[in-house]
Amino acid sequence: MVDTTQDVVIVGAGVSGLLAAYELLRLRPRATLTLVDAGLSLDERLRQGTPTSEGYGGAGLYLGGSLYFGTTTLPVMPPVSAPTEMRPVVEGEAFERRARVVDALFTELGATAPWRPAPAESLAQAIAQARAVGIDYVTNYPARRLAPGERHGVLRRLQSALTTQGAHLLTGMQATSVTRDGDDYLLTLTATPNGENAGQQAMRLRTRAVLLAPGRYGAEWLTRVAGDLDARILPLPTTYGVRLELPATTYDPLTDVNSDPRLQMTLPGDALIKTYATCPGGVVTPVTRYGALVASGVPALRREQRGPTTTLALLIQPGAQGATGTWGGGETSARLLNERMPGRLVVQRMEDVRQRRATSDEALARNSVRPSCADAIPGALHDAYPDAYWQACESFLGRIDRLAPGTLSGDALVYGPAEERFWYFPTDDQLQTTAPGLFVAGDGPGQSQGIIQASIAGLLAGEGLARYLG
Repeated sequence: MVDTTQDVVIVGAGVSGLLAAYELLRLRPRATLTLVDAGLSLDERLRQGTPTSEGYGGAGLYLGGSLYFGTTTLPVMPPVSAPTEMRPVVEGEAFERRARVVDALFTELGATAPWRPAPAESLAQAIAQARAVGIDYVTNYPARRLAPGERHGVLRRLQSALTTQGAHLLTGMQATSVTRDGDDYLLTLTATPNGENAGQQAMRLRTRAVLLAPGRYGAEWLTRVAGDLDARILPLPTTYGVRLELPATTYDPLTDVNSDPRLQMTLPGDALIKTYATCPGGVVTPVTRYGALVASGVPALRREQRGPTTTLALLIQPGAQGATGTWGGGETSARLLNERMPGRLVVQRMEDVRQRRATSDEALARNSVRPSCADAIPGALHDAYPDAYWQACESFLGRIDRLAPGTLSGDALVYGPAEERFWYFPTDDQLQTTAPGLFVAGDGPGQSQGIIQASIAGLLAGEGLARYLG
């Protein structure tokens, strides 16, 4: 095993990790730095053209490219009640000043797209129509939307700036362990199976400070690693629900305007219900997250590749208070359904949910909506969720049905379980955790939603790392 000593190791080459590296080397040009990501290099991501969230550039900048101010706090404060200990490290005018710094940096790196102060007319009409039926249509303006070539050019120039400053980029390598050794940290890196460095010898890095910035779907890994290092972590209430599948033509009035319309409605008792990760013409697929098998969606890459159905998550997000009252209990749904159908998702017709009966093989075979997930088992999932969840679904879907007629159809399918988990990492104002020398940043620790917030988190962490090195 090869041993290397560095001043700083950053795990995660999304926008938070990249800008932390940029800021650290701006403030401490002689610092030694290794940036590690389990995914592909920029060149390999461009060559393969796959929509995976891992790899250089992460998901937000490589795949998305939307810059918007959004909520002007870091971390993002939930729209429902938060634990009393949760606090923003930057907010208001201070946040906006940092956002302008981020915007100027992207312009310096070659971004040319203009800021749009308001949505286009078609989207503005969709927002007004949603408001008229009692639904919030979540958008973020002003916004700056970078085209694929533009954002990939930004990433390439950022990579050049980092390597010119001496940063060492390691893609296709995953941090399988992070441990403390006196005042230092030891990281063991192993090659990602089937990655660019498959077969490469494991490496061990010794470093004075570590930034963990693995992205949204690295949150579970992050909580385990940071917890083992005695960083304080507070779990937030589980966001739970199902994944809905219905004819693509039914949902076209919404997805023709915006491919991922984010709709939500506030509920009594400190919760909201929302759509999430809409995939027009996409498919439902099982993935393992948070130790459970859950339903996820895979979008079609191009319009001409879309299938006959659209799928979207239908989730309840309880607040800290709501999770102890009306909206508690959903956090056990994933375990219950996984125990009921080990290794498989459960699928049920919406009409059978309403009648509180299991969906049979015969009923599914006759159903007008065909399941895109062939491995899902027809059965019952209605009894795995609180009654209040289904009552909220009926009210919410009834309002959406006025925007996209047919959404309430009994032939629509629901897959379970679906859930999202979030944690809060108490940090100082430069994102150092309660474990000295251990920093966290970005979507993984729940600090950010979007490129601007993730960038601010990265710059803050870079400042903190520079200060920590002294």
